[in-house]
Amino acid sequence: MSAAIAELESRLARMTREELLSLTPDEAATIDYTLKDARCAESVASFTSGALYWLTELTATENPQYEAQGVPFKAPFPRKSYFVPLFDAFLKNMTTRRPLFIPKSRTMMTSWAAMGFAVARAQWHKEETIVQTANEDKASHLIDYCRQLWDNQDEFLKQRHPLRRRSTFTLAWEGGGEMSAIPSGPDKIRAFHPSRYIQDEAAFLPDGEECLNAVFPTGAHVICISTARAGWFADECSL
Repeated sequence: MSAAIAELESRLARMTREELLSLTPDEAATIDYTLKDARCAESVASFTSGALYWLTELTATENPQYEAQGVPFKAPFPRKSYFVPLFDAFLKNMTTRRPLFIPKSRTMMTSWAAMGFAVARAQWHKEETIVQTANEDKASHLIDYCRQLWDNQDEFLKQRHPLRRRSTFTLAWEGGGEMSAIPSGPDKIRAFHPSRYIQDEAAFLPDGEECLNAVFPTGAHVICISTARAGWFADECSL
């Protein structure tokens, strides 16, 4: 628990019942919003604080196949137990400085999870992430994941964390923090010096390893995600 949350909860605990009942609706809402915002900012892998708390409680994804699947169009992230060790690995990647290679299946929402983690780091920690994938269509699709998470979060969070720019390939927050997506190619990434670099479907990028080598000099945290395929990505995963 962060010092900010502990201090606010301690202050509430010291208030009498009469003082609590005397709070106006606006004052009570402000306290509630401040606690929720502080919990989202925690750098932990948990469903009660941090990015996973935000994803599963305070925002939603959009499912264009909702009618065929008989589910709501908008829904929060599912509380899958494997998300906790996955997000823990994302956080540890920030301290070890070692590239993180994640083999996945298409049903695990791993790319979604990586986008959600990166958006949270942008919104609450002013970090910049570049995600690189096969082409511009796939790049815009990944940024649309990010757009959904910002658009569908609780209104008080949008007010507290407004965007200064949004486009097909970029979301940028006022005061700092950015998500951008680019197509494959080592020359594309050389123009950036991000906090984090995510390579999506890395095993299927013909120049994926070359792109990765172009990133290393920037000192960015590196996450490579892909479904299975023989080649350099599989070799890295087997080390």
